[in-house]
Amino acid sequence: MDKVLFIEGYHETERPVDIPETWTIYNAPRPLYGHKRWQGDFRHGVFFAAVAPEGDPVDEFSDAAEYHKRNRELDGHECLWVPKAEVMAYGAQKAAEYGIDLDEFDYKDIVESFVDNYHRQEQPA
Repeated sequence: MDKVLFIEGYHETERPVDIPETWTIYNAPRPLYGHKRWQGDFRHGVFFAAVAPEGDPVDEFSDAAEYHKRNRELDGHECLWVPKAEVMAYGAQKAAEYGIDLDEFDYKDIVESFVDNYHRQEQPA
């Protein structure tokens, strides 16, 4: 499944504080299914939806598995928020691996490499 990455210190959008960490957040160019829905800044689209892992106990028709399935059908991409420390750890690892000085690179360059590498790792073999 494709993912939309929000990188701390690079993308200004923070994970919504009113959505529990256990919920899955999707982003798409069209409205999505979810227990909470909103519109925000364009990434893969402007539509966002959050799906509770256990569904909504008040609404018996809000099956989480069905919401996940429908959101994937609607080209929904899962959103991940990545802390700056994770990006810098990746950069330090790559710098050591190639014998280069990490300080020679802007954070933007490190982020772009991190994102490219992340998406390559996501592709099926």
